[in-house]
Amino acid sequence: MSAQVALSDVKVAARARPWPWTRSIDAPGVVRALPAAVVGVAVAVDALLVVDCFTLSFTLRTLFPQSFTPAFLPDSPAWIAVIVAVLAVGLLASRGLYDLERPRPWPARLHAIVSSISIALVGAVALSLLAGEPFARAWSAASSAFAVAALAIWHSGIARGYTAMSRAVIPARRAIVVGANGAGRASARALADQGYDVVGYADNGTDLLDAIDRPLLGPIARLEDLVQSFGVDELLIALPSDRREQIDQVLTKGFSRHVRVKYAADPGELLPRRFDVCRIGATQYFDFTPVARVSWLKRALDVTLAVLGLAALLPLFVCVAIAIKLDSPGSVFYRQLRVGKDGRHFQMLKFRSMRQDAEGCITDLQQRNEVTGPMFKIRCDPRITRVGRLLRRYSVDELPQLLNVVQRDMSLVGPRPPLLAEVEKYEEWELGRLRALPGITGLWQVSGRTEVPFHDMVRLDLHYIRNWSFALDMEILLRTIPAVLTTKGAY
Repeated sequence: MSAQVALSDVKVAARARPWPWTRSIDAPGVVRALPAAVVGVAVAVDALLVVDCFTLSFTLRTLFPQSFTPAFLPDSPAWIAVIVAVLAVGLLASRGLYDLERPRPWPARLHAIVSSISIALVGAVALSLLAGEPFARAWSAASSAFAVAALAIWHSGIARGYTAMSRAVIPARRAIVVGANGAGRASARALADQGYDVVGYADNGTDLLDAIDRPLLGPIARLEDLVQSFGVDELLIALPSDRREQIDQVLTKGFSRHVRVKYAADPGELLPRRFDVCRIGATQYFDFTPVARVSWLKRALDVTLAVLGLAALLPLFVCVAIAIKLDSPGSVFYRQLRVGKDGRHFQMLKFRSMRQDAEGCITDLQQRNEVTGPMFKIRCDPRITRVGRLLRRYSVDELPQLLNVVQRDMSLVGPRPPLLAEVEKYEEWELGRLRALPGITGLWQVSGRTEVPFHDMVRLDLHYIRNWSFALDMEILLRTIPAVLTTKGAY
């Protein structure tokens, strides 16, 4: 279907269907009342939960006095629970937990709850000390723990409940996506997943996809008519920057109907998950760091797991060393010069899985290379020994790199360290993967290893470097276990 035919067909349809029933008379009242009512309920339940948790802790102390230390025994005034509840509700509100239209992700929600309860408790304790009232430290600590758990469960439920309730009670907001390109189609799917009624696209009939999943309603110049005809509540602009001049003119004029406009920012893959929007003068900017700041938790995790792993795997190391010696002549370990963080060279350690003369045979085998980019790998490499093939299949040959982790040359999770010859062939943007400490495992390994093309591997590494978090490291470590057991992409 050509874009021109679609434009002419929908032009008639748009005028034939004015959609007079898209909003009932009572709908605006419902839209305003439902969030306010749910927030009121949430505030009341939050306060009651905090008071109830303090009451529960006090009741347990009364029922089982022999199980508690003396720190529990003095009676704390009941008004501490009320003050903690009031302060906690105010702090939760300041942290955006009652913004039901834009719910926060669960890590941020949990952090807000823990910090709010902690600060509220400190405030209540300070008041009790000023008033000369008795205070049971352990009682308050236990009550706070109960309150954090209860609020975390309750807020997870209310976030899902409000979404389901609003979809059932409030008519779906109608939206038009301006731009029938790939970004527009992805935006339309995202809006639909959020409960929007995406009626179609507005575009000029140029630069369109051959097949689009929703009607092409008309050109951008007729956007005012489309907004009125289809009873649209929101416009999402998904045009590239070089095509936004026309839509800017339309938006400057405004619409006779109240419409919200969302611009789809398109900075490519550069923008990380964590960023701020700041204003300098009259212009707004994305504010982010291209390399995420790494916490001390990463090093603590590396040292702890590496030391424990070396101790636990020592019997396996002995067995592998014996098998390598019996299988082929040569050393047990293989040291290879690799490029680490910021281009620093180091000796990476592995169990030897190839013949002693493996390095000298690369030139003869270069034409059989099966991977893209500067890397070199062959599925049935003749240089690999019998034991080496088994070691590589289950990544056992990589285990000595735990020593590199202890020496701080590597990390448990990070980009794979490249060879010097590979780095010499890198394009400028690919050097970005050297901004982080190399790792034993990473996004590339858990995404298919050698089945992933080289450029995609680099993009995965850059994504990891821009978006590092302790939770991401834990996720990759957990995903490494099935990746190793299934041996996908290992050879």
